[in-house]
Amino acid sequence: MKSWTAALLVLALSPLALAQTKPTKTRVWPQELKITGNQTVELYQPQVESLAQNDIKARAAFKLTRDGKDYYGSCKIEAKAEINKESDLVELSRIRIKNLQAPTANITNNDLQTEIEKQLDGKTVSFSYRALVDNLSLAAGSHIKQPDLHNAPPDFVFASEPSILIMISGEPQWTDSSGAKEVKRILNSSALFLHQKDSKDFYLWALGKWFQSADLKGPWQVSKSGPTSKFVMIKDKLVKDKKIDPLEGKGPDGKPLYQPGVTPKIIVATKPTELLQSTGEPKYSAVEGTALLYMSNSPNSIFIDSKDQNYYTLVSGRWFRSASLQGTWSYVSGKQLPKDFAKIPVKSPVAEVLVSVPGTPQAKEAVVVSQIPQTAQVKRDLKPKDISCDGKVKWQSIPGTNLKFAQNCNSPLIEVTAESFYLVQDGVWFTATSAKGPWQVALAVPEEIYKIPASSPLYYVTYVHVYGSTSDMVTVGYTPGYHGTFVSADGTIVYGTGYNYDSYTSGNQWYPAPSTYGFGVGYGWGYEAGFFMGFSMGSLMYPWGWGYCCYGPTFVNININNTYTNWGRHTVISGPAGHGITTNTIGQTKFIRGNDSSNIYATHDGQVYRRTDSGWQKNIGPGSWENVDRKNTADLDHMHGSRDINRDVARPPTGRDFSGRPQLQGGGGFRAGGFHGGGFRR
Repeated sequence: MKSWTAALLVLALSPLALAQTKPTKTRVWPQELKITGNQTVELYQPQVESLAQNDIKARAAFKLTRDGKDYYGSCKIEAKAEINKESDLVELSRIRIKNLQAPTANITNNDLQTEIEKQLDGKTVSFSYRALVDNLSLAAGSHIKQPDLHNAPPDFVFASEPSILIMISGEPQWTDSSGAKEVKRILNSSALFLHQKDSKDFYLWALGKWFQSADLKGPWQVSKSGPTSKFVMIKDKLVKDKKIDPLEGKGPDGKPLYQPGVTPKIIVATKPTELLQSTGEPKYSAVEGTALLYMSNSPNSIFIDSKDQNYYTLVSGRWFRSASLQGTWSYVSGKQLPKDFAKIPVKSPVAEVLVSVPGTPQAKEAVVVSQIPQTAQVKRDLKPKDISCDGKVKWQSIPGTNLKFAQNCNSPLIEVTAESFYLVQDGVWFTATSAKGPWQVALAVPEEIYKIPASSPLYYVTYVHVYGSTSDMVTVGYTPGYHGTFVSADGTIVYGTGYNYDSYTSGNQWYPAPSTYGFGVGYGWGYEAGFFMGFSMGSLMYPWGWGYCCYGPTFVNININNTYTNWGRHTVISGPAGHGITTNTIGQTKFIRGNDSSNIYATHDGQVYRRTDSGWQKNIGPGSWENVDRKNTADLDHMHGSRDINRDVARPPTGRDFSGRPQLQGGGGFRAGGFHGGGFRR
């Protein structure tokens, strides 16, 4: 890690350019550059070789046309990148040309480099985020951050009837209800549990009705008469103020998850728990080409290995094994996983689990995606929103560091020294000389912060970075670790660190710590969001914790939702989607829509290749190409595929909910800055 005092990077766009006009971009390749001496250069779409924070290194092929002859060459490109995953755009700026080679052109390479850079000066060029993912999948692996994760299994509950799992963050903490102190509610859950003093009954509001039980652990039944009007008034106000999750039982389309007349079983848990379900008695189908069976009437990923007769299930990206569905489950490392899991066909109804099987192409690509940041430019005068603490700040040391964090504040607040404080909100770092502010957008972050271990509830903030600044803007970014997605020691991605952190609870505030289990988290691969892979919540309730918030559809793709949109359109330039419109001409630079615009490539060794209808050819001189043996074209085919930005994305097979979204399963959750007046630590 570089020293934070030297971590300032130069932004790609000058302050003057930002103030006057937004840079024009294009996704049309190649680009024709007019250079001196009536020469032209066609620069073909780069192949990205590495991405470090927002610094991209790539290689590209080009064609130099001079005196009616074409000469092919290659070059290295270094540039700054702005990445917008939602818009499928990567924008390069401050482009520099390195190591230009044109062996047969009889030119001075340095002069041509200078000419190309001159034409690209102040310009930005764009290509697809999908191409970036494919390029990085092909490139040699870079350093992958692998935290020390905890893999102790949660409690598992199996049900063959419709059920809802409702989480309480630890032992119930009761607090007075506003306007009716004799009515208590549980503070450390986003669900509404109420209990009146001297009464034997507990009440729960869910699915538009009151449930009643003599024991908090159940069994719960629909209340025949309902509680008194005081309970209804308390519920209505809390729902209006968005301080509790009403558990409406609706999917992302607004339709009920349960058929009329179906009342699910209520399951209440106070420690990490996962609900596994089937629709009626379990039914199993064979996985083609393997000894595996999968539970075909379950929204969960549940398997039987016919060789060892064990059950396997995938939860939050982790595998667990048991001799029976009601038995004790244990964690299974990638090395222990039966080899048949890697043989699951990509067209199988259970192919979504391939991202969690070490060594599969899906697992490797998921890791690549987890390393790519979402970037944005924010104004230097941006201020944090709604910072609140429950009384005087209570500081707690962070093990392994010299840092302290505020236990009782709704945003991650860190003390570096007695006169240096840092806070992160919605993917932006702020700094101040006092814990009370005033706060300024941070231009750099102390290296010590990035030493926070995974055992700390603030670990996720180590995935938020500052990339550079100008006089009025700061470039920032975060990778999916900010939302709780991490790379395991097996080389697969998982959700959550696995640690059961303590949440902060007082008489009237609850600041929940990040949680790994209880929300039906599954990894979506190839479903509606296409190649934008990421973990999605499959719970009935909204999730709590991590640098993530959503008060809307529960089935949200964690890795794709752009946190920077929370700041508003006029505050943040969120990557390339905010820059101008696509055009074919920028100044003296013309952009060509030729039929061969995706067919010229440069390889690592500087050689230039083209793809024709009959196969691949290598350039050996002006107008001269030689055929390439088909046995040696695998990498070339991969490069070509990564450029086809409009290609169809694989859709999941029918017959199962492929997105890891168990539509009958419940979990716990809340909205940032909403539930219980505290919100989670953004």
